[in-house]
Amino acid sequence: MMTRLPRLLLLLSLFTLLYACHSNKREGNFSVSVQDIEKWISPRFRLKSKLIREEIRRQCQQGGSMYADAFTRKYYDSGGNFLWISRQGTDHRADTLLTYLHQIDRHGLTPKGFHVTDIERDLKLIQTKELEGEDVSMVLGRLEFHLTKAFLRYAAGLRYGFIRPHKLLNNLLPDDGSQKPAYRILFDINCDTPQDSFYQHALEQVSQSVSLTSFLNEVEPHDSLYAQMQADYLTARQKGDTARARLAHINMERARWRYPRPQGGKYVWVNLAALELTAVDELRDTFFSMRICGGNQSHKTPLLQSAIQRVETDPYWIIPMTIIRKEIVPRHVGDTAYFRRNHYRIIDKQTSQEISPAGMTAGMLTSGRYTIRQDNGAANSLGRLIFRFPNQFAVYLHDTNNHSTFRRQNRAVSHGCVRVERPLDLAFFLMQKPDSILEDKLRMAIDLKPHTQWGRKLLAENPVAKKLSSYVYPVPIPVFLDYYTLYPNQEGQLCHYPDVYHYDEEIEKILSGF
Repeated sequence: MMTRLPRLLLLLSLFTLLYACHSNKREGNFSVSVQDIEKWISPRFRLKSKLIREEIRRQCQQGGSMYADAFTRKYYDSGGNFLWISRQGTDHRADTLLTYLHQIDRHGLTPKGFHVTDIERDLKLIQTKELEGEDVSMVLGRLEFHLTKAFLRYAAGLRYGFIRPHKLLNNLLPDDGSQKPAYRILFDINCDTPQDSFYQHALEQVSQSVSLTSFLNEVEPHDSLYAQMQADYLTARQKGDTARARLAHINMERARWRYPRPQGGKYVWVNLAALELTAVDELRDTFFSMRICGGNQSHKTPLLQSAIQRVETDPYWIIPMTIIRKEIVPRHVGDTAYFRRNHYRIIDKQTSQEISPAGMTAGMLTSGRYTIRQDNGAANSLGRLIFRFPNQFAVYLHDTNNHSTFRRQNRAVSHGCVRVERPLDLAFFLMQKPDSILEDKLRMAIDLKPHTQWGRKLLAENPVAKKLSSYVYPVPIPVFLDYYTLYPNQEGQLCHYPDVYHYDEEIEKILSGF
């Protein structure tokens, strides 16, 4: 009668022979010798699904900053199948993933954020069977978890960015020195983010043995902006220019964010880091740029996308409640000279009657019952022209009554709106086609001399004729308020701009974990 051990050896030998006969039908190679079988019979080498699951659960408890990490935990917590490991260990799919992870520095990242060292160590332990006292099931559990986590981090990060911009920019602490958790919304762009369906699709590429190479190539950014920044990054790193490499590295992350960027037709692009506006008409192959003044540190101009609907002449400025609370109430309650000097009027919202500042208290000004309005005209802070487009911030492009600010190097001086250096030129540029009569109407509306015979005749015959109050553009003009500290100019050369809002620091802080 055969003893238990010889019987087990015989069964394992038969299994090995049968597996070899069918190995050409499956992925990977698996061959064992009698010595291998004897070694795997050791209790430490017996695969136990329960121990693998326990090790995966232990790894899940370590957390992670990306949603990819949360999805990885959710997948295994719900009893998801093993994706990378089997009784034969791992196959070429793990090698394929490692090849891409070793090249992650092409994207400005390091392998440490993808557990490359842990994965390689555990693969070596499995291959050499030198487990250093560990149970093989625990090693495989750790390997399974790290491969999935690294894979999803790589796929989602390159496809959508490693940082969610709305989560980053809408959770920055205020710059007024207060410790109140009152965050400002600074990013209001419809940005694609990875959904569960994306992660499920990614895992299907592994479980169905679909070519990982095609999928990993597919998730990488392929647009020209990213390619240009990536080339700049690699060149700077090769030259040892760490400052330039850092700059490119941070802006590569911005270029990975999935939201619409200017493309074709006519549009207005505002780079808040450059404090510059560029109006582009690709159909006519024309453009022009001008300086802008953006929001200061306490009133940062938000990042947004919209469409300019109209240009208005001689707008009133309705003072925002935040300015009333922070600037007017603490210093100017009852100060009639201040209100007169700034052409401010207090209007009762219910009766539309003007109220004297002398009788107003701080409580009355902040009650919401009254509007503080600045007279329109040359002294108005909005200037003579304003470009209206829908947004939740009451932020617009507009003229100013203080053009000296455009000569400053740091032009982040406004309460959030964007002051434009050449508003009339912008109004003309955005028209569907040149219209000299309409242009003269706009000129005369802001007390400039007309250029056409028609305009001169109208002004001579009726100098007090009703002026044009607004012009609606037949086709709204896309407008983009964005923030890049490295971006190509109209000649296609990447230019460096100062980080006026210190967003680069916040992005770099998070990317340092990858």
